[in-house]
Amino acid sequence: MWEFLVAQGLKSISPEEAQERVKAGTDVLVDVRPAEAYEKAHPEGALSAPMFQVINLGTGFSLGRLAKAAAMAANGVTPTERNPNFVQELKKAAGDKGVILFCEAGGTLLPSANFATGKTSRSLKASYTAIAEAGLKKVAHLDGGAFGWFKAGLPFDGEYDTSNVGRTPNAALPAAEDNQQ
Repeated sequence: MWEFLVAQGLKSISPEEAQERVKAGTDVLVDVRPAEAYEKAHPEGALSAPMFQVINLGTGFSLGRLAKAAAMAANGVTPTERNPNFVQELKKAAGDKGVILFCEAGGTLLPSANFATGKTSRSLKASYTAIAEAGLKKVAHLDGGAFGWFKAGLPFDGEYDTSNVGRTPNAALPAAEDNQQ
């Protein structure tokens, strides 16, 4: 995935640049977090196209899904699986505009001592899918994700909850970068 995104020239843009593009009408901001996170709070004007959905064991039960849900829950992570409608929802959200994709913390394509191919995230996976599967031509990635938007002091629809920030490895990256500045 990393090699593909680098070869495609995927750019991570600042929250401020993303806001400018959305206001100019050239791009749409697309939240790929689960729908529940979007409903609680999202950057002002963002559309929802969740790449993952919460696993509902009441529909399509299988031992594999049960094992995945149990393993994720044991690690303190909400059990999710890929949204089978993601590509269609993403194309609908994009329309004829460029898309700026974001998740909670964003991940990075920049290599580091511990992560030679950057740090993957849901929004980077969504960027790959947007280009490789949906065939979208104008795709950007929001640096820092929803948390980066919050840190930049940009407006939200709803009240953004920072209590879970740092619970995931991807969220720890922006916090670590802040401490180096």
